[in-house]
Amino acid sequence: MVKNSFSKDMGVTHNDFFRLLPKAMGEHTYTVDGHTINAQVDDGSLLISLSEQKLRKIALLHIPFLTVNFEFDGVSEEHITAFIKHFDLYFQRGGG
Repeated sequence: MVKNSFSKDMGVTHNDFFRLLPKAMGEHTYTVDGHTINAQVDDGSLLISLSEQKLRKIALLHIPFLTVNFEFDGVSEEHITAFIKHFDLYFQRGGG
């Protein structure tokens, strides 16, 4: 079994994260238990766990963020890359 885990800081609140989660997960089935998400990805599984809400302070600016941990088990690198690309698309912020 292939295991792959990593973390990333995401500039969202818990409310934002759970509001965007359904579209970010696409067609992958998942369940939510508190700040933990269990999902099926391809023939493997994914555990997403969220940290407590944090604030990044830059001068007078306070930016909320979470550390989001991803733990894939039995998912190929190809499917992990495709999943994260789709997932990140729904959490992008910015303007043009």
